[in-house]
Amino acid sequence: MNQFNQFQEALALTHIEKNIFLVKPDNRYFVGNTPHGGYLQALMHKALVTILPHATAISSSVHFLDRIENDDLTLTVDIYKIGRGSSSGVVRAIQDDKVCAVFTGTCSDFEHMKGYSGLNTPLPKIFYESNMANYVEMNYDKISKGFTPNFIKQLKCLVHPDHAWWNKEKLEEDAEARCSAFLELDGGMPDQFCLSFYTDILPPVVSNKYGPLGWIPTITLTTHIRQLPTTNILFVDFKASDIHKGYFEQDCNIWDLNNNLVASGRQLTRILKSEDKIS
Repeated sequence: MNQFNQFQEALALTHIEKNIFLVKPDNRYFVGNTPHGGYLQALMHKALVTILPHATAISSSVHFLDRIENDDLTLTVDIYKIGRGSSSGVVRAIQDDKVCAVFTGTCSDFEHMKGYSGLNTPLPKIFYESNMANYVEMNYDKISKGFTPNFIKQLKCLVHPDHAWWNKEKLEEDAEARCSAFLELDGGMPDQFCLSFYTDILPPVVSNKYGPLGWIPTITLTTHIRQLPTTNILFVDFKASDIHKGYFEQDCNIWDLNNNLVASGRQLTRILKSEDKIS
């Protein structure tokens, strides 16, 4: 099975009653023993568009509230609004009678959208500075065997050579908190669920400046899908700035290779015990 079809299979939902789904998370898309945040977002995203009449979640936000174990998960969908051009609702991920994550989304249909297009966001300068052949496979097992999480192994992820922090012999004082990469799930054109997955796909970009800092949990993740991709390979650019009391925001933009901005995202993330690890 190719990577794209495998990912779609990992998003399988069992409809057990009205607006309620049962999910057995696929541990190929885990970090350790818990589902990866982008994968969990994609599952909740799929539950919402399965219930609402509009096809694509163009704007969504997920709050990660508690740890999710490698066990069955219930997704419940509540409808907020159904209109002519859009609809919205909320999905709750429940395990052991505890709400572990909440996803809110607004859905619409790209094929029926009309309006002016402008203020385009082109591919960044860094895209043109190095050929994809010079990019580095994301694999940081050289730091510690088994350190690369499972979900990274389920797609092709090539990182800009300046951002492959696991290959650096020492930290660079002027290094950016940034990671740019080419992504591909071999076998299919990326859909809206792939974009949800991709907005949280790269390791926290502060690692490129400070080195490995252990587990850096995501608190919230917001995703905007602007249009569907026209190329299998996508280019992503993640940046962070302004760490305050261990918290920082990480922004991402995703383009297809025809220079179309297809999605953007922002997450609030925390460096645990940052005052010890960075100082």
